[in-house]
Parts: sequence; C-alpha cells; structure tokens
Amino acid sequence: QVQHSVAKLIGAGEELNYSSEGRNILASNSSVVRSFHYQTAYVSFMFRSYDDMVENIEKYFAFQETTWACLFFAHAVHAFYTGLISFWVARKSSDRQQW
Repeated sequence: QVQHSVAKLIGAGEELNYSSEGRNILASNSSVVRSFHYQTAYVSFMFRSYDDMVENIEKYFAFQETTWACLFFAHAVHAFYTGLISFWVARKSSDRQQW
C-alpha cells in the first residue's frame, strides 16, 4: 500500500493527462524520461519490488547513451543506487553477465 502511494506521488501506475507542452517535453527530452525511470526503480528498490525494479532500471539504462550530462551530485547518487540495484539483480538473476 505504501509503495503504491509513493508510486502515485511520482506519477507511476496510472495514465496521466499531460498538457501539450508536457507531451512535447517528454517526446523531446529523454533526460526527463530517464529520471522518471530512475525514480520508479529507486522506489521499487526501497520497497523490494524486484520485477518493477528490473523493468525500470532496464529502461533507465536504455536512455543512458542518449541523455545529456546530469548535474554531478545527481549523477553520483544515480550511480550509487543503480549500482546497488544492479548488484541485487545480478545476485537474483540467472543472467549475471548482463549486470
């Protein structure tokens, strides 16, 4: 229940109506979408929701090559938690080479 509430706070789990300006930002700025997937993976990690976490961290990594550089502190925090998430996935996954 708490995870669902937190997910709703970051906009996950339900279809949202975006303004035309919001849709343009999502379509043209992959950094925004990447940040969304990071936040969703982070919440899933904190609440031990393995399947949701794997889905979102894979989407986060897919955007890694196409996004412009983040602020250094934010990037360091993202690197730390994606490392923790990757470690957990590698321990539970049979495909350890990917992680």
